[in-house]
Amino acid sequence: MHIYAHYLPTMGNHLRVIIMTHTPAADLLTRANHWRKDITFSQNVLGKPFKFTTTWGIFSPEKLDDGSLMLLDYIDFQADDNSIDLGCGYGVLGMTAARACPNGIHTLIDKDFMAVEYAKRNCQANGLNNVDVHLSNGFNHVANDKTFSLVMSNLPAKVGKEQHYLYLLDAYERMEQGGRFYVVTINGLRQFMKRAFTEVFGNAKKVKQGKTYTITMAVKD
Repeated sequence: MHIYAHYLPTMGNHLRVIIMTHTPAADLLTRANHWRKDITFSQNVLGKPFKFTTTWGIFSPEKLDDGSLMLLDYIDFQADDNSIDLGCGYGVLGMTAARACPNGIHTLIDKDFMAVEYAKRNCQANGLNNVDVHLSNGFNHVANDKTFSLVMSNLPAKVGKEQHYLYLLDAYERMEQGGRFYVVTINGLRQFMKRAFTEVFGNAKKVKQGKTYTITMAVKD
């Protein structure tokens, strides 16, 4: 129960007390307490299990999203790759690279501090020590001396094409000769990605188009 008191000038400054009796339903409060707890699940990635801890507010918290899983099926991982996962969420792309490319160092970045916290926890829980997970808006806070042979991103559609161009341009500056940049996007962005990759890298290849998502890649010649 909530009690409010205020003066009403039109009534001679009399104090009027209003009693509010509404409270959220008990079952809703019970569910809310459950929602505040961490979400945990295990899921196979490229045939091997990973354990994940997530929370509401991070993209696809209850299971790995279809776009990322599709992208991972088509990345050509090399044992010595040094990779970066742009917009890592709770970590699946960078974690998979760290496991598939044990001789490299794998950078996972996101502008969401909660995503970074859970990506760190997931890397640690899965015994991945060849990782560097930290907060960054694109490449803004990535060490200048880092270079990459593999760049991966599940590009969100709503950040704007300007941000997409910045990702591509900054990645181009940091990539090694022969480095590969793979992205998965909704199909509505496939023509834009082909054009943007061609403008920045001079090449673009549609790797796979499904019902909902398209994988596009470019190589730094």
